[in-house]
Amino acid sequence: MEDDNNLSSLERILMILDGEKPERVASMCLGADYDFFYKFMNSPFAITEEEILKFERDRLSFTTPSNQYLIAKFSPPHILPAGLDAKIDMCWQTVIPGSMIKAKNGKGFVFANGSVEKFSIRENGIPSTWYIGPSILTELDFKTYWESEDRLSPQKAQFSFLSKSRKTMLKNYDVVVSQGINGPFENCILGIGPVNFARLARKNPTFLKKHMEFQWNVIEEPSLRLLMDTKPNLVMCGDDYGYNLGLQIPLKQWQEFVKPYLKKYVDIVHDKGVKFIIHTCGDIHELFPDFVEIGIDGVESLQPQMNDLEMYRKKYPEITLLGTIDDTELLKSGTPESVRREVKSYIAKLGKNGGYIPGPTNFLLDQPPENIVALYKAIQEK
Repeated sequence: MEDDNNLSSLERILMILDGEKPERVASMCLGADYDFFYKFMNSPFAITEEEILKFERDRLSFTTPSNQYLIAKFSPPHILPAGLDAKIDMCWQTVIPGSMIKAKNGKGFVFANGSVEKFSIRENGIPSTWYIGPSILTELDFKTYWESEDRLSPQKAQFSFLSKSRKTMLKNYDVVVSQGINGPFENCILGIGPVNFARLARKNPTFLKKHMEFQWNVIEEPSLRLLMDTKPNLVMCGDDYGYNLGLQIPLKQWQEFVKPYLKKYVDIVHDKGVKFIIHTCGDIHELFPDFVEIGIDGVESLQPQMNDLEMYRKKYPEITLLGTIDDTELLKSGTPESVRREVKSYIAKLGKNGGYIPGPTNFLLDQPPENIVALYKAIQEK
């Protein structure tokens, strides 16, 4: 389904990733947490019962944070009669492969990469989930983990729904669903913890590489192969390398331990003729030369307080910039008008020659819904 500009969202996004300039910039949204959806459903913009029934019939995903009901609600009226006319062109959907098991202490669940997460219902009735730590801490933990291939390996059924979900969103709502898995750094460090990673990188790099190679062979490569079998339009994988003041690990360690596997991700995706986008938070300026070298097509998040966005645009034109709209101050504390002004300013600075897809820098959390609607309406304006 096409919009009034006669370009589909997929055509528009692929033009931008190819370095061309469409009739307007595209827009993107990673998704939303439970808190934002609660606020949204208690706002004037709420999804109606009639729309919920339609989305159910279309079998859209209601899984947080990949809430396709929310994304579809932003549609223009020719797609959804009571849509918000603040169209989102692209969203994100990830797969967590393997099986969960209950943590040894009974607090939380252990995912295939070794990370422990907790699920709960808060006093206000809103669900929440968060990372509470690593489970692979001792030599015995590593040994036990390496002997658990059956539990860790991805299953075809975990990926089989992706094609249907993606096609429905594109056909019925003109939204591109970029799909992916966790990156090699997150899979490793969330499972073994930053202290273990730092210690092994310095004192036993061979052991660390053995662990990362195990995760590549058992989890990551099979997951990517299964993902590509579903014929995705775009692939976006999440791997947070930075924090406010720089990289989480030294650049040389990133190049030694992470870069070789990230390149394998990119190569598998490119071999199928598909574009590869990396979602990574924090100050990541040191990594852009490596991103260019291994062929990454787009980088998403790019918090403006800690990244020189105009420098990236000029120095690395090969890479499309995605996100960039501050989700912690502007979208949280601004007004709809200030959001509109900032978005228009970013489009003028970063999107005049293509290579730019604006959206919030991360998942929507507790921002006022009116600011998010203002953001996407501003992108549609000429």
